[in-house]
Amino acid sequence: MIMTMWFTEWFGIWGWLIALAIGLAINMPLFIWVRLRRHLTIWACFMAAFFGVVYWMIHPIFYFALFTFFISGNLLTKYRKKDKKDIQDKFEKGGERDTSQVLANGLGGLIFASAHLLIFVFTDNVILSNAFIFASIATIATVTADTWGTEIGILSNDQPYWILNLTKKVERGTSGGVSPKGTLAALLGAVIVALLVLLIEIFWKNPIPASTTWQIYLFIPITAIIGFVGALIDSFLGATIQGFFRCQVCNKGTEKRIHCKEPTKIIRGQEWFRNDHVNFLSSFLAGLIAFGLGCFGFLL
Repeated sequence: MIMTMWFTEWFGIWGWLIALAIGLAINMPLFIWVRLRRHLTIWACFMAAFFGVVYWMIHPIFYFALFTFFISGNLLTKYRKKDKKDIQDKFEKGGERDTSQVLANGLGGLIFASAHLLIFVFTDNVILSNAFIFASIATIATVTADTWGTEIGILSNDQPYWILNLTKKVERGTSGGVSPKGTLAALLGAVIVALLVLLIEIFWKNPIPASTTWQIYLFIPITAIIGFVGALIDSFLGATIQGFFRCQVCNKGTEKRIHCKEPTKIIRGQEWFRNDHVNFLSSFLAGLIAFGLGCFGFLL
C-alpha cells in the first residue's frame, strides 16, 4: 500500500527525507518564478509553497492535481490581461493572488487529503481512505473549473446569463453570471484534472489502493462532473450569499467595498461573505459530495 509510504517504497528507510528534498527542489524555483511574474504576493508564495510540499508528501497524486490548477489558473489569469482590465474592476481583487485566495483554493483539498492520510495510518480503512482521495481531487477540480470558467468567461463578447434566471442577462463580471463559453471552459478545467489523475492511476503503480479497475474508471469521470457542479455551486453562492455592492460615485456594480475612493453600498448578499468564502465553500461542498459517493461506490 502507498500514500504515507510511497517515498519509503521508492527510496528506502530515509525516503521521507529524499522526498522532502525533491518537493522543496520542485517547488522553490516554481514559486520564485511566479513571484517574479507577480502571480502571487510574497506571503501567498510562502503559503502556496507550503501547500505544495505538504500535498507532495502526502502523495504526488494530490500534488500534480494541485499543480495543474495552479499553473493553468495563473496562466489564464494573465491571458489577454489588457482585455480583462475593465471587467476585473468589478472583482474584489486583481490578478496578483494573495494569501486568502491561496487558502480558499488550496485548503479544502488539503483537509480531505489529510483526512485520507489519518484514516489510512490509524485505521487502514480503505473505503474511507479512497473516498477522501476522491473528495480531495473533486475539490481541486472545482477550483480549477471555477478559475477556468471565470478567466475565459469574462472574455466572451456576449453578456452572461443570470444563474438564478437563465432568461435574464447581466453585465460581464457579475457574480452569479454564466456564459456558454465560461461554462464550457469550467467543464474542460474539471475534466483536465480528472484526466491527469486517471493517467497517474494508469502509469503509476497502484496510487489508489485496493480498488478495482471499474471503480477507478467510474469515479474519475464522476470526479470531473462533481468539479463542474462545484463550479455551478460557486456561481449560485455568488448570486445569493456573496456580498455585491454598488459604487455611489460611478454607479457600477462591484465586489469591492471601496470604489472610486468612496465606500460602496451593498445591494445583495451578506457584506462579510466574500469571493474567497465562496471559493472555499463551493469546493468543500463538492468534496463532501465526492466523499459520499465514494463511500457508497467503494462498498460495491
